[in-house]
Amino acid sequence: MTLVGFVPILLSAVVWFGFWRVNRKRGWFTIGEVIFWDVIVLILIQLLWLRWF
Repeated sequence: MTLVGFVPILLSAVVWFGFWRVNRKRGWFTIGEVIFWDVIVLILIQLLWLRWF
């Protein structure tokens, strides 16, 4: 496994951090909902990543 394999996980971490920062200011979601949506985004990133590589 190369370092390129970690790109989807790093992208998901960036998305989670973005969700967390927005939610901290707005308070729209619970932490469970933030994690849920981050998992959905991670799955989409993985599917796109597998399609292209």
